[in-house]
Amino acid sequence: MLEFFRHEVYGNFYSWRGAAWLVAASLIFSLVAYLLMTDKELSLLQQGEMIYILGEVIVALGIVMSAASASSTISGEMEAGTMESILLTPITHRQIALQKLFSILSIWTIFYIISIPYLVVVSLGTNLTLAAVLYVGLFGTILVAAISSLSIAISAKLKSSKGSIMTALMIILILLAPTMFFSSLFRKTSFGIMLDQINPVSHAINSLDSVLVDNQQTLAEQFNHIWPVIIFLIICISLFMIYTKRLEVQGTQ
Repeated sequence: MLEFFRHEVYGNFYSWRGAAWLVAASLIFSLVAYLLMTDKELSLLQQGEMIYILGEVIVALGIVMSAASASSTISGEMEAGTMESILLTPITHRQIALQKLFSILSIWTIFYIISIPYLVVVSLGTNLTLAAVLYVGLFGTILVAAISSLSIAISAKLKSSKGSIMTALMIILILLAPTMFFSSLFRKTSFGIMLDQINPVSHAINSLDSVLVDNQQTLAEQFNHIWPVIIFLIICISLFMIYTKRLEVQGTQ
């Protein structure tokens, strides 16, 4: 298992895709931080709002990265014809999927570490630095683990990289739409409030808003936002456990 995990991690970090995500993340974080601190209009925002915007970008990018990377992990091996040899290794099918999940989480770990200096710089002079780092890490890790688990389950079920990636990205768009694409006026309607209540990403973003803008930093104050995200993680892991119990190569297109 350790050898397989090492192989997966090396494949992610030394492949063009893994390196591209880390380089792109650094560039995007740099651009967002630069605009927040130098743009004439954005610099008029309260510092808490600046940190919130950066935290929102970090979580959203982490979710997209995990979905794009994980949705082809199983189906990609099947289409490349390498799954048969992997299944011959002396580990269970679920352990194979778990190693792929852990490799995606390792990329997120580096991704998150890269984001910490940007959070620290933007929050200088406030009491929000520790809260920003901890809550972005908390919600980012839970959501990335959930989305990665769900995407791997989709990949194992569909056995098609194209179909898996399209399905995973469609789910991500649905989850991100209420917070990133809908207007604040729409979100205050009864339908918008209902979407926020059932959407785990909305709960995570709303919690960051509460912590960084309203300065409500204790876990007790954020519990109403934390538990729906944890429930979402449990559901995604359950689907992961069901669809990776036995990996079938038959039916690969």
